[in-house]
Amino acid sequence: MKKYQIRDAFQDYLHGKRAYHITNFRLLLKTPRSIPDHTDFMAALEAELAKVVYYDELVRIHNEI
Repeated sequence: MKKYQIRDAFQDYLHGKRAYHITNFRLLLKTPRSIPDHTDFMAALEAELAKVVYYDELVRIHNEI
């Protein structure tokens, strides 16, 4: 595998993880149902949004390198 293929695959992975957490965030807002062993919806929203920000930052850094 070539270096550019690894970089492209990693970037796709980061974008996929970001999309995953955005979807979770939107689903929590749209259908705020009970989460097993976790009823603090604000904390759940914050956690998902923090993960989106984390992957945003990784994408930004990846693009700079």
